[in-house]
Amino acid sequence: MSEEMAGAESAPESSGAGTDPVAVTLALAGASRARADAFLKNQEAFIADQRHHLHEQFKQLRPKLWEVRLGVLLRIATAFVGAAAAAAIAIMVWNAARAEGLVIDTFSVPAEFAQRGLTGEVVANRVLDRLTLLQNGTITVRAAQSFDNSWGNDIKVEIPETGISFGELYRYLKEWLGHESHLSGEVVRSGQGISLTARVSGSSGVTFTGTEADLDKLVEAAAESVYGQTQAFRYAIYLDSHNRPAEALDVYKDLAMNGSGKDRPWGYVGWAHHAYDTETSDVVKRLIETAYARAPDNPVVVGELALDEVDRSRPENALLRSKETLSVLDKPDQPLISASGVVVQREEYEARTAALTGDFGKAAQTLRDVVENKETGQPTSPVLAQYQIRDHDPAAARATLAAPAQRNVFGPLFNAMYAIAAQMAVDSEVGDWSSVVAHRRDLVPLARQYPGTRFRALTLTVPLAAYAEARLGHIAAAEAEIGPTPADCYDCLRARARIAALAGQAARADWWFARATDAAPSIPFAYADWGQSLLARRQPDAAIAKFTIASQKGPRFADALEGWGEALMAKNQSHLALARFAEAEKYAPQWGRLHLKWGEALVYAGRKEEAKKQFAIAAGLDLAPAERAELAGLPRA
Repeated sequence: MSEEMAGAESAPESSGAGTDPVAVTLALAGASRARADAFLKNQEAFIADQRHHLHEQFKQLRPKLWEVRLGVLLRIATAFVGAAAAAAIAIMVWNAARAEGLVIDTFSVPAEFAQRGLTGEVVANRVLDRLTLLQNGTITVRAAQSFDNSWGNDIKVEIPETGISFGELYRYLKEWLGHESHLSGEVVRSGQGISLTARVSGSSGVTFTGTEADLDKLVEAAAESVYGQTQAFRYAIYLDSHNRPAEALDVYKDLAMNGSGKDRPWGYVGWAHHAYDTETSDVVKRLIETAYARAPDNPVVVGELALDEVDRSRPENALLRSKETLSVLDKPDQPLISASGVVVQREEYEARTAALTGDFGKAAQTLRDVVENKETGQPTSPVLAQYQIRDHDPAAARATLAAPAQRNVFGPLFNAMYAIAAQMAVDSEVGDWSSVVAHRRDLVPLARQYPGTRFRALTLTVPLAAYAEARLGHIAAAEAEIGPTPADCYDCLRARARIAALAGQAARADWWFARATDAAPSIPFAYADWGQSLLARRQPDAAIAKFTIASQKGPRFADALEGWGEALMAKNQSHLALARFAEAEKYAPQWGRLHLKWGEALVYAGRKEEAKKQFAIAAGLDLAPAERAELAGLPRA
């Protein structure tokens, strides 16, 4: 009992909220049965009261919990709304800061004009229409972000709102943070007529006067003035494409000399295009090199250097510059020309690179895609005809030259010179040497109009004409023709060598061929010419050595493979020649002479039925007169 008492004393005190188990034990131990039952009933009643009390407390607390939860939800919702509003404002500010383009504000007009319906908004919309026509009439590969002030396609008339609104707030933000140009103006009475003044933010206004009936002409003049002030490079292209070259040249010169850092290289390129018509090759080159010094990562500028080397007949340099152009184009996120411009430029210089290594089939196919691209309209079709004729497809070249001229960024002399050179090449392919010489007369009217004709002809047409004179037996005339050509002109060196070969001057021919291969060691054409010369001298082994080098320099150059096959035939190895002819046919399937010689090799190899097929193909293609006579004398029963 003493232990129980000690345990009870050491127990924790009751909180008073329930029944103390020790008290219950003591009470029950010392009480009668009736009193114990009564005590237990009281305890049960007490517990029940406590449960009821707790239940009521929870009933009162439940609404308060929902109120707390709703309060939390409302605070969260308010936070979300605030965040959304802040995000909307941030987006509005961000868009306003990036805003570009041209905003045409409503013009001020006389009251009687407005009463007749010619409101300030109507005049503004007429200016908008004219500016849109100007912009749509300008085709350039230059990227919008490369301009200091580019509208892109964002030209719009904006009507001010009254009162305060989100629209008006956004307008204020754009004016404050953005880069939009604003065009405003007014039409006023001026003596017996009217005056229209247009001004772009940051520039003084330009005024044009006339009668009321001249309003549309005044709007047109004002729009052109604004376009020229704010989009000078695009305006120059527009002038060029609308037969106003003198005005365009003035704009290009001003951009080159006084334009921004972004505009000056483009100004020099435009200036160089115009200088092509009137200046020497060296002047044009200096202009392009000046542009290159300012913008060596501009693929258009690098490409112009490649094109200049082609025109000067320096193919080794042209190949290096063409590859450099492709390398620049391969840089990600090209900032200077548009995405479509990148595609066009890449195709153009892939074609040029292929042509410089003798793959004229690929060059022609690739360039055809570029010429047919109506968005850019470049390059000129006669360049395609040049590739087609070098692919030994005179029919395709004639069709290209007969098609309507494609609009392009080059000057009129460039187009005319390349067209004449292409026609001369067609005549050369079919052995019409008299027509080649006669085409020199086509240069006479060009020379009167464009002083640059004299310099361009030396590399583009003189080598063809001089060789044609030699084929006609006029060696002295050929020598006189080729004499004034530049010492570093590759096609001129080749022509000198071939003329010497026709004159029977073998050693002199070899000397000129060596000069040509030294000038352009990576280019296959002079090696193949040399091989043909050696073959004509009945030196097939020496010829094969040259054709082998030519094939190494240009693995898809059909002329080297075909010449190699003819050299094997000269060694009485026609069975070996068949593989060379078959390979050449992959790259020049429309070459009449190739199929003629292939048929002859098949005859010598004892495969006459196959030979007949090749002769039939040759008969349906272009052949030189001597080749046509040779075909007629062959058995094709």
